[in-house]
Amino acid sequence: MIRRFLLCISLAVVALSAYCTEPSWGLVRISVACLRGEPRHSAELVSQAIMGTPLRLLEKDGQWWKVESPDGYVSYIIGNSIVTRSDYDMSRWRSEPRLIVTAREEIRAYDSIGQPVTDLVNACIVEGEISGVNPVAVRLPDGREAYVDTAMVAPFDSWAKQDFDPMKLISIGESMMGTPYLWGGMSSKSLDCSGFVRVCYMDNGRILRRDASQQACTGMRIEPERWRTCRRGDLLFFGNAATGRVTHVAVYDHDGEYLHSSGRVRRNSIDPQSPIYLSTPFLHAVRIDGHEGSDGIMKVENHPWYFNCNE
Repeated sequence: MIRRFLLCISLAVVALSAYCTEPSWGLVRISVACLRGEPRHSAELVSQAIMGTPLRLLEKDGQWWKVESPDGYVSYIIGNSIVTRSDYDMSRWRSEPRLIVTAREEIRAYDSIGQPVTDLVNACIVEGEISGVNPVAVRLPDGREAYVDTAMVAPFDSWAKQDFDPMKLISIGESMMGTPYLWGGMSSKSLDCSGFVRVCYMDNGRILRRDASQQACTGMRIEPERWRTCRRGDLLFFGNAATGRVTHVAVYDHDGEYLHSSGRVRRNSIDPQSPIYLSTPFLHAVRIDGHEGSDGIMKVENHPWYFNCNE
């Protein structure tokens, strides 16, 4: 009986040790990390992840990790762009006071003598707590400590609870006007069409699918002839009229006008009478608002990778 009891204790200790030490997660440690289609630098840039994004580690391939993003997207990231974490570490991180960058433009975090420590972009997540002191002390995912202008960040837990705000989507979209297009880009530094949509919606506390063709299958569908019923914040999809294949996405504003990333972030219209009309075939629209929690649309506050939702 005693031998069996000691064996159970031993097994429990081993299991707890594995829970505490085995890396099964990664946190992005730089402002914008590149995600590639294969484990090499010369492979296609398929997406990006910003500082503080939790990634599930799937397997290791030399210096590269195969990872899954919070939206379910699978890709490869070089190991020096992340810090690895155990399940225990991640549970602690989800419970720590954290701050999210709300600044529209790229900002800098500085050390105690005013030297730059890192750049930060919209929606980067760091550990820290606002206490009425400016600048606020923060801890980066890799443990580096720095200071950030308090006006440029917000408490992550309250930020995640924000309501849908279509004007906020347009505001951040307009703040990126002229930003260059980058295939696979998904930060305010440079972005592709679906990355632009993702940045706009993440700023409003919502995670969408990565690619335009995936985003097109979410929310409430609006047929192209009914475009005048579109509301600010709806997504517009463009592509091949003969096959229905989606190749482009935009964020609707008003009166037929939309914001999108095509060469650069700019404004165009689906109204043939508009001077900024583009003739790219408009296939359909979808409404995200009111459909949070459905397939492919999740509020950050409900995502178990960001919060210990079951506690």
